[in-house]
Amino acid sequence: MASAARLFASARLARPSLAAKVPAQARGYATAPASGGANWPLLLSAAGAAGIGAYAYLQYDPSVKKEISAKAHQAEDKAKALVSKGEAKVKDVQAQTDAGVGISALISDAWTPFTLIKVEDYNHNTKRYHFSFGEDGEDKVAGGHPASCLVVKSPDGEDKVVDAKGKPVIRPYTPISPPDQKGSIELLIKEYKDGKITPYMASMKVGQQLMFKGPIQKYKYQPNTFDKGLAIAGGSGITPMYQLITHSLNIPEDKTKWTLLFSNVTEKDILLKDEWDALASQYPDRLEVKYVLDKEPKGWKGETGFITTSTINKVFPRSSEDKVQAFVCGPPPQVASLAGPKDGMKQGELQGALKELGFTSDNVFKF
Repeated sequence: MASAARLFASARLARPSLAAKVPAQARGYATAPASGGANWPLLLSAAGAAGIGAYAYLQYDPSVKKEISAKAHQAEDKAKALVSKGEAKVKDVQAQTDAGVGISALISDAWTPFTLIKVEDYNHNTKRYHFSFGEDGEDKVAGGHPASCLVVKSPDGEDKVVDAKGKPVIRPYTPISPPDQKGSIELLIKEYKDGKITPYMASMKVGQQLMFKGPIQKYKYQPNTFDKGLAIAGGSGITPMYQLITHSLNIPEDKTKWTLLFSNVTEKDILLKDEWDALASQYPDRLEVKYVLDKEPKGWKGETGFITTSTINKVFPRSSEDKVQAFVCGPPPQVASLAGPKDGMKQGELQGALKELGFTSDNVFKF
């Protein structure tokens, strides 16, 4: 009996060394390419050493055997998951390198802090935010294939933004900077007084941090898959259209022609107007921009009122031979009137003006 007690004591001493090795091995493997595989022989041999010491004791007290065995399996499964996660991240980094798109500063399944380095007032309720990836991220990019978005939340602490249930408030945004821009990322965000994240961001000072995760693929654009693209946006819903269309226009072999139908309350509310006008001037054969205002100023020559079937017919004529694709992004009531409401994260049934005009669910995408 004394011999069994000594064996069990040695097992208790062996277990801490194993517990220390498993997390350290997983963390190292998650941040750097492995030099010789997952090292499972090392993990299993360490587990075996502890198991031999415990075996004799278990023969004397079988009642605890089931519980200890279950915990051992749980520890093994957790270690495998950590190593598997590390392998996936290494492969993801290698894939980005092979594709020549640069290493992404964003992580799809973990929050990363970026530092606010510049804030520009864009208009009366919108600001342009510049976030740095830090000294270690000067050669990194945001990454992602258009059209992609990212999600943000406030850091932990006294000022953490939470909802009524105490959970972190998370919001999606589409960067206006190119996916391959190195060292930083730019967001154009309108402040909503009754919002959660936008008032918080509007109060941020240079040097503060915001938490980021992504990129999240929304729609994977392929050049020349349709002849004409119709982008209908309202308010801050313009940002995914900007990412998508600028990407297309910058592909020399892409012949897709675009029509942007952009609605706002007043002329001052039009986001990225200078950029859109410059693009329309630079690519007259590929991009036509039409602004729609609820409250037009004197002498306004653009469209007015709500976007309807007649508005779309007027600015986006097409023949039965044209292969078309429509994109919609804006306030939920606008999206619902044009293409039907989204079903959570799903597209939902196609309804509204676009369905009346003969579009199908295959050629309408709701951001």
